[in-house]
Amino acid sequence: MNKMKIIVSGLFYPVTMMGYFIRALERRDDVELFLVGPYTGDWIPWGGGMRLPFKYVKTPNIPLPRELAQQPGLAPSFIESRLPWKPDLWLQIDAGWWLQRPDAEVVAHIATDPHVLDYDKQRGQCDYFFNMQRSYMKEGDIHLPYAFDPTVHRPLDMQKEYDGCLVGLQYETRTQLVKALFEAGYIVEYSIGAVYDEFNVLYNKSRVALNWSSLLDLNARTFEAMGMGIPLLTNRIPALDEFFEEGEHYLGFDSVPEAVRQFGRFIDVPSSAQYLADDAYKEVIAKHTYDHRIQQILDTVFE
Repeated sequence: MNKMKIIVSGLFYPVTMMGYFIRALERRDDVELFLVGPYTGDWIPWGGGMRLPFKYVKTPNIPLPRELAQQPGLAPSFIESRLPWKPDLWLQIDAGWWLQRPDAEVVAHIATDPHVLDYDKQRGQCDYFFNMQRSYMKEGDIHLPYAFDPTVHRPLDMQKEYDGCLVGLQYETRTQLVKALFEAGYIVEYSIGAVYDEFNVLYNKSRVALNWSSLLDLNARTFEAMGMGIPLLTNRIPALDEFFEEGEHYLGFDSVPEAVRQFGRFIDVPSSAQYLADDAYKEVIAKHTYDHRIQQILDTVFE
């Protein structure tokens, strides 16, 4: 079998959006994969800097100094001389670090954080530019929505310890919601730092997955919660209706008081909540894994 030769470059923190794309590529038997980028070991800059379990560290084939994470737009020549072959596809997955256009048959760029980063320079350095949020797309961008990894975000048969769970950055709106739920007598796991298996376990110990997209974009947590088979309560955003139906795949809210009422619906009628979660799981496992996103990329660039 002639395998596709693919290079993935980006920031190698212990957990990244890029990591899910890499996992999906590693699951394919038609890809020969090579990884390169600034490498930080088990350190990640969340919350001013923290260290995560070393079992989640992914070491690239060419680990670049951590200091280069602060120097995007470098010329790729110092990397290209060390490659084992010329790639069919060079896939840059950008959360703040990227190379000038490298030497490859096809160069594609995935903008993982268009809600916080300006990708205008990157757009001029590739053949295909994939944008993970439709509301931030520009002319010529290709929409590549977020997704979930079925080997990480998956249902587990666990006893419930929490009424709700929200693991992630603690924005003011999220904190207000969690405080209101506490005041209503509910038990909520609200923290930052749990990733991969620990993240999955915390949610599976919870009756409801909470989400609040602070910038009104369709975030990864939407897909991850559904992939874990947990009823999702999320603020309503325009892009939700493009993929899912309220009342069939999730419950929505526009304010904290409405969120508390909707949360109560889930808790008071667990059978209905699980029915909704099951329908959501069937939808995302069929259409919204990172394996689906990789296939979309390959179908696009090698059409």
